[in-house]
Amino acid sequence: MPRSSREKSVETRTQILDTAYRLFVERGYSATSMRDIGQQTGVTVGAIYNHFSTKEEIWKEVLLTKHPYHDIFPLLQSAEGETVAEVVRSAAQLLIRELHRRTDLFNLLFIEIVEFRAKHATDLFQAILPRLGELQSMFQGKRGRLRSIPAPILMRSFIGLFMSYYITGIFVKEIGVMSNDETSLNQFVDLYLYGILEEDGSLEGEQA
Repeated sequence: MPRSSREKSVETRTQILDTAYRLFVERGYSATSMRDIGQQTGVTVGAIYNHFSTKEEIWKEVLLTKHPYHDIFPLLQSAEGETVAEVVRSAAQLLIRELHRRTDLFNLLFIEIVEFRAKHATDLFQAILPRLGELQSMFQGKRGRLRSIPAPILMRSFIGLFMSYYITGIFVKEIGVMSNDETSLNQFVDLYLYGILEEDGSLEGEQA
């Protein structure tokens, strides 16, 4: 059955976004031209302008549709464990595994931060906001008491800490001073769960 004009238009738009995403990740935003996108999509620049008014409009849609949160939230929801601590440990392992598999995700984030100075952060937050409740639902019915922490802070602290584990792992990989194995990941999880201070009251005593 022949495709309708609308179906062809939707398919072309999707192809433009997929090509733009690949080129942005490989080259960066500034080094990717509309002509590059058109040539590798197999359409004219004029055809691109039928779907997007500017290159930045393409970037914004790429950011919102290809952002890591689309992959990260389902991953975190699949974390397993009988206790809150076990769920966090499972979620951390899943997140690090995904980051190793999808190195392109960091390119996307760095382009928005470096080339756009997080200009589209508000739009991105509005897209993510409805899904923040999913993080707290991960711990429902699990043993252990979770502190009353706002969902945005919970998400930012968890993802931020373990992304930093992945990033610093890239730098220390060849040094050989720090391990980058399951033991070190578990230590990061312990740090996230319990902090860096011993519960001996020494800090309070020093401040008194």
